[in-house]
Amino acid sequence: MKRGVPGALKWWQARVRGLLIVAGCCAVGQAKPVPAGLFTHHAVLQQGRAVPVWGTAEANEKVTVSFAGQTTATTADASGKWTVLLKPLAASAEPRELIIRGGSDAPGDTVTLTDVLVGEVWLASGQSNMEMTVQSSADAKTEKEAATFPAIRQFYVPRQGSLKPLDTVKGNWVVCSPETVGGFSGVAYFYARDLYQKLGIPIGILHSSFGGTPAEAWTSLEALRTVPTLKTQAEDLIARMEKAPKLREEFPARLAAWEAANGVVDAENAGVKQGWASPDFDDSAWTKANVGFTLASALKAKNGGVFWLRKVVELPESSAGNPFQLGLGWLAEQYDTVYFNGVEVGSIGKKPPSFYTGARSYNIPGKLVQAGRNVIAVRFVSHTEKGAFYIAGRDMQLPVPDPKAVDNSWRITFEREFPALSAEALAARPALELLQIQSTSTGLYNAMIHPLIPYALRGVIWYQGESNTNPAPLAELYRTLFPLLIKDWRTRWQQGDFPFYFVQLANNGGVVRNHGASSWAVLREAQSETLAKTPNTGMAVIIDVGSDITIHPLNKQDVGKRLALWARAKTYGEKGLVYQSPLYKSAKVEGGKIRVRFDTGGARLMVGKKTGLDPVVPTPQAKLEWFEIAGADGKWAWADAVIDGDSVVVSSTEVAAPVKARYGWATNPEGCNLYNAAGLPASPFRTQE
Repeated sequence: MKRGVPGALKWWQARVRGLLIVAGCCAVGQAKPVPAGLFTHHAVLQQGRAVPVWGTAEANEKVTVSFAGQTTATTADASGKWTVLLKPLAASAEPRELIIRGGSDAPGDTVTLTDVLVGEVWLASGQSNMEMTVQSSADAKTEKEAATFPAIRQFYVPRQGSLKPLDTVKGNWVVCSPETVGGFSGVAYFYARDLYQKLGIPIGILHSSFGGTPAEAWTSLEALRTVPTLKTQAEDLIARMEKAPKLREEFPARLAAWEAANGVVDAENAGVKQGWASPDFDDSAWTKANVGFTLASALKAKNGGVFWLRKVVELPESSAGNPFQLGLGWLAEQYDTVYFNGVEVGSIGKKPPSFYTGARSYNIPGKLVQAGRNVIAVRFVSHTEKGAFYIAGRDMQLPVPDPKAVDNSWRITFEREFPALSAEALAARPALELLQIQSTSTGLYNAMIHPLIPYALRGVIWYQGESNTNPAPLAELYRTLFPLLIKDWRTRWQQGDFPFYFVQLANNGGVVRNHGASSWAVLREAQSETLAKTPNTGMAVIIDVGSDITIHPLNKQDVGKRLALWARAKTYGEKGLVYQSPLYKSAKVEGGKIRVRFDTGGARLMVGKKTGLDPVVPTPQAKLEWFEIAGADGKWAWADAVIDGDSVVVSSTEVAAPVKARYGWATNPEGCNLYNAAGLPASPFRTQE
């Protein structure tokens, strides 16, 4: 009997396995085919060209796709992948069903996608200025209230990266309405709205952007490998990224052991026990310091330690009860805990993946925000005296009418000072691998572009470049990298040299008039070169809508409009439309002057002024700003500049024999005022180098 039990058991195990296999086969046979993630309810399909529809099913299963009177069948391959090609479709705002059937006639073997339209599909990509939403743009309340455009839809591609190409993406097409438009890309929405109002057909936006990312991350590895410098960079970064997870997993324990061995452990929060976070605490005895300070400069410290900052901010009545994001910028060396009116609102410490290295941004709940006096308190832990605080008052994103009026002063004191660290101890401090997948070559192409191919589209709008300005060699490399990216995407999609319209970098940061070098100016020049040398491209110049406060100017309306001008004229053939900004054409020395000729874009040159969202107005009596002139010695001088037909004649009493000129050659040439009569600003340029 004992010998019989195992035999019976084996029989039942085999029987159960057989039943499971049969059940599995039946279940698989009745499973629905799965369309690619881009095909959901409310989708917009591209008009006028063959439309690929693809997905997965059981291996060798028959799949049939029906839409708008067409029915096309195929068979999934051995891996379960299938693709059908719908013949070119006419634009239609009629909600129709896209039906995908498997090999069975069972109802459970069919996927029905409803409210599918046909129109124009544009891919909107880039970094944070493309990512910035309508909700965060200027005049958001008014824009949302007016956004009843059910024929405009957006598919948002979730932010993610990968070292290998991905085939799938998760998301949904969202119909534009006052309730939903706040989450749309601001640039993409204003672009789509302008096109819809002119074309009267559905507009679909594939929104795939990720803030703070370089163009290398958006380019395929195969393309990067065609340029030796980019190949070496990509392979080095990928190798680092492959090792990063293990290093980050080990980092907290390694750092904790090092801190304990060197006496720099944050033992307890003694400051909060003494009421230092409380809005009622009297900090008048603390040291007063203006931002830009380190522990060494503010407290004359020679060592690190635990220290506190406090600041009183006055908020208007309109802010009371409303939440906001408090920005504290990048903080060197330390962990931090932040309090608002005595309540802890967040901290950054030893948590992966960024640990203490990320830019600080804390949500302040509306219940803590009051009109009048509010107190921010920050507790820092810094290993060394280099712990620092840099964010200017105007950049803290406080809900005040005039951010520039916020002062830069804080009160600061020590909670306790750490012992001195020897050179050997500092050298032994564990290093954190800071590289993120979104900054790794090809990481975003793999996860946020590759899964979109070969969705039929009309073209691309692109807003990126800020992350390629520093260090300066990156800006120079953009001359090669940006055209490579465009060619790469066009090659991958196999839909010809589709339109690729991009945004030239806006003016940004503090205004410095010192004739200095600017990697931002170099990158703008690289963008202009791409326009000149790459077919079917367009460049929206926005040198007049940037900000000296933020890298994210709120005026996304003009950005979308200026991009749409290119599409309306070049893609959709609208006649008589001035769509191009004045672009540098040539220069000629005429005695002690230089004549700079422009391709004016089809409208006369003028001096103008741009204020907020208002149209540009002519200011004929104003002096042209930001023109410079230099002789053979390379010393620049501010130039007198006068419009003469399609030229600007520049001269200076300081330069008797000029050889070169330039315009808007600065990171923030605020006040650039050369326009054409259509209100489009001239692109910054230099005549030679």
